[in-house]
Amino acid sequence: MEHLIIGTAGHVDHGKTVLIKALTGVDTDRLQEEKKRGISIDLGFAPLEIPGVGLAGVVDVPGHERFIHNMLAGAAGMDLVLLVIDAAEGIMPQTREHLQILQLLGVRKGIVVLTKIDLVDEEWRELVREEVVGELKGTFLEGAPLHEVSAFTGEGIAELKELIVSATRGLPPRDASGPLRLPVDRSFTIAGFGTVITGTLFRGGVKVGDRVEIVPPGREARVRNIQVHGCDVEKALAGQRVALNLAGIEKWEIRRGSVIASPGYYRTTKLIDASLTLLPGAPRPLKNLDPVHLFLGTARVVARLLLLEHEELKPGEKSIVQCRLSQSLVADRGDPFIIRSYSPMTTIGGGRVLDPAPSRHRRFRRDSFAHLAELEQEPAAGGDEAFIYRKLEQLLIADSARLAREARLEQKQIKDILEGLVRKAAAVKLGESYLAQKVLEEWKGRLLRRLEDYHRRHPLLPGISRAELKAALPAALNLREYDHFLARLQERGQIVLKGDLVSLEGFEPQPSGEEQAQLDRLGEIYATARFQPPAAKEALARAGIDGRQQEDYYSYLVNCGRLVKINEELYFHREAYDAALDLLRRHFDASGTITLAQFRDLTGSSRKIVQPLLEHFDQLKLTRRVGDHRVPLKL
Repeated sequence: MEHLIIGTAGHVDHGKTVLIKALTGVDTDRLQEEKKRGISIDLGFAPLEIPGVGLAGVVDVPGHERFIHNMLAGAAGMDLVLLVIDAAEGIMPQTREHLQILQLLGVRKGIVVLTKIDLVDEEWRELVREEVVGELKGTFLEGAPLHEVSAFTGEGIAELKELIVSATRGLPPRDASGPLRLPVDRSFTIAGFGTVITGTLFRGGVKVGDRVEIVPPGREARVRNIQVHGCDVEKALAGQRVALNLAGIEKWEIRRGSVIASPGYYRTTKLIDASLTLLPGAPRPLKNLDPVHLFLGTARVVARLLLLEHEELKPGEKSIVQCRLSQSLVADRGDPFIIRSYSPMTTIGGGRVLDPAPSRHRRFRRDSFAHLAELEQEPAAGGDEAFIYRKLEQLLIADSARLAREARLEQKQIKDILEGLVRKAAAVKLGESYLAQKVLEEWKGRLLRRLEDYHRRHPLLPGISRAELKAALPAALNLREYDHFLARLQERGQIVLKGDLVSLEGFEPQPSGEEQAQLDRLGEIYATARFQPPAAKEALARAGIDGRQQEDYYSYLVNCGRLVKINEELYFHREAYDAALDLLRRHFDASGTITLAQFRDLTGSSRKIVQPLLEHFDQLKLTRRVGDHRVPLKL
């Protein structure tokens, strides 16, 4: 690892701050009240040079129960923890609570440090060691190195540094390639510089000059300067303690719990699906919609927990819940969180985010949240694939770029997952977008049912327009994806595309005997009228056809080639239309131009008929109007 965060934990006054000073030379108590009272109140930070690794950030957390919320903000992002225990006092209440918090947050490596050994004799130290070993059984620190030091005399400090170096080997690297995510634990103003924030860089990297988004409030700012442990740097990477000087935003717009992020990647949420474990030592069962204090990253909100599968959650039990938050925060899949009872505040459990942007669930409806059991898997075991599949179901259709933003995964990872889903026939690719196979089947069913209904109601029409048919499908499907969807159905022999019309495979307009007779009468009316066709509604009435069926009857005759549509009210018989065109060509051959009056006289018709007919020829680019004359184009 190039960068890592080392944290402390333990009961108040057990020597965490003095130990850090012995290790780094830095006194992390910076507040006057901390100096006056002799205890840590807020987070403190110091650098520690680790040979072969680099500069580690050391986080000093308060041990007092009243400042546990500050401890939780500092515990987020620890790679290695030093659990500090006073050799004179042994295990104390906050020792246990801090250990539970670290366990719930998923910290996996640590060193147990017995401090103030200069104040007790060897026999007492042996008793404390036995107590500590017994207390740590069944926790992530079972079997961890247990080292004794005196920050006052310096005994054991050098050896502790060597243990820290050894413990850092094999720690997994932070993801420095993904989008930036830096939870804010402090924001303040420096005269002459403006707004400054500090935090542990969880993911990605940031450079001087970058534009970043602060979520909440969802504002963008420019990174004016970066410091890592007081030194100016050009860039910072995941695993470092960072101070950013931001231009374009005020201090009051940023709070602890805000996240500095790559623009467009992170959104706030007030709803989280999660896996929750209630500690065995919780004072009482958790009932549905009980309020709790929820801590995630550096954020703290009140949440009501919807128990999806239980009437109540007993101490020691685990369940899937939906957290309904009082305030918006930023969450990501896999984020650990802690819950504390509403009043009095004690740590009662914690868990991991399964979906940071779910839909609302109903209790005891297994079908609505069964997918969450799959999301509990680690990514290596298929958690990423299950999450992406679920997002496809929620979004209905999405391209890989949008899914990369939703999952905060690299494009290559997303494409590999999507291609795997396609190979398993769980998903389908439409152009550059993807959708779940079950969604495709549902849409296909909707569309085919819509076509069947249309053909039943309009047996004379050859098909429905693409635009009208699209109304049967969700708006999430854009026009390009819709075209791919229709092409897919045509390739599989389920529909026919002809110009703008869509029909079921094998469908042909089939008029009944009575309809055929009416169609023949209507056609004959236009054949007899030649250049003086009646208005559409008048012709329908003469043929004995209900005016509400105008579109069906005329469309059938137009598609059969018997009529030509000029506009909604004017149709010509095909023979009359061709004859009018022939008269026009002959006139152009003789004269080169024609007026409306001349064409009226040629056809023996009326201005009301020939004006829309000439305009129709103009639209087809057969003629062009020049003043009161028309000249030939393609005739």
